[in-house]
Amino acid sequence: MAYCLDTNTIVFCLRGKSAKVMQRLHATPAAEVRVPMQVRAELRVGAAKSAKPDENAAKVDSFIKPFAVLWPDDDVMTHYVAIRCALEAKGKCISEADLWIAATARSRGDVVVTNNVDEFQRVPGFVVEDWTV
Repeated sequence: MAYCLDTNTIVFCLRGKSAKVMQRLHATPAAEVRVPMQVRAELRVGAAKSAKPDENAAKVDSFIKPFAVLWPDDDVMTHYVAIRCALEAKGKCISEADLWIAATARSRGDVVVTNNVDEFQRVPGFVVEDWTV
């Protein structure tokens, strides 16, 4: 089983706000941990807006270095379209970034690791875990 980390999970680690997340991450082989490109982009935006953009960008890059960064492909796009259409039909949309993160994880059969369980659980067809609890 592989895990796709959501932005908030990595932020908890970078800020030292969740020992539980760090313990679980250290117990999981790096080959089983993935970072969707959208998560990397969100983390870099946060670093760019911070008081120490270069230092924080380096921290982000160092943190995600052991993990595969997943880029959208045609399969991800197919899942994105299906997820977005299904959620819009139900009137239960999620953010654009979370749509891409969900599509990326679902296309590979990965578990999304997030503290934003309520939003991601709206997406059918994949598992969501919160490592902070």
